Amino acid sequence: TLHVDGSFNSKGGGAGIILEGPNQVTLEQSLKFSFKVTNNQAEYEALLAGLRLARDLGARRVSYNSNSKLMVEQLSGTYQAKDTLLQWYFHIASHQISSFDKFTIQHVP
Repeated sequence: TLHVDGSFNSKGGGAGIILEGPNQVTLEQSLKFSFKVTNNQAEYEALLAGLRLARDLGARRVSYNSNSKLMVEQLSGTYQAKDTLLQWYFHIASHQISSFDKFTIQHVP
């Protein structure tokens, strides 16, 4: 199970990633972005980093929980990404997601 959360302020942003694997193994990672991001960009950056981590550890199935309703709806096909940069993030995330045998997504407020 992959949990991520992005954050931002006027100086930049960051993200937290928690990856729970089999046998109760949990990895936690924090990221600090050296560039300005919006909240949605930070959420996508967090997801991309989490997916890379899961792939690098050999995961074939990922269950993704996000508090970002926008991202969940975009990735599940309910909403379209209208912003050009978010479209780019969406396509990169979709490509990474397709490398897993199974990917599920859930909104957790």
